Amino acid sequence: MDPAARERITLVEVLERTAPFPVFTATLQAAVQRLETEGVSSLLSIQFHARPDDTEVGAVITFADSRQVMEHIRRISSWPEFKALLGVAKPVDVRVYGRLGEEAHAWLRTMNVVSKVFESPVAGFVR
Repeated sequence: MDPAARERITLVEVLERTAPFPVFTATLQAAVQRLETEGVSSLLSIQFHARPDDTEVGAVITFADSRQVMEHIRRISSWPEFKALLGVAKPVDVRVYGRLGEEAHAWLRTMNVVSKVFESPVAGFVR
């Protein structure tokens, strides 16, 4: 298996939108913009998917390196944009694909939303 693929961590999240769609999207866009400019270097992509008529929101977050996931969590936890995002959406379910460090797993467990962890990569590649 490609070593780069083995190191990837992907979080697939389901959130419940708790604010009107325009408020949610404005808040989300501010948080994502800050992540793009000030996020950890291993944060490769973040994508949110939602419909105005549905309160369920999907997110796919991919890191190149599991060692920076906890740094990501520490960094964003103090940002007003992240706190605002938690005010307009709440985590419902998280699935983890890849090996997270114990500290990051422990942090995710505090949210009581991790439904499944797939930590043993068996095949894959990264372009």
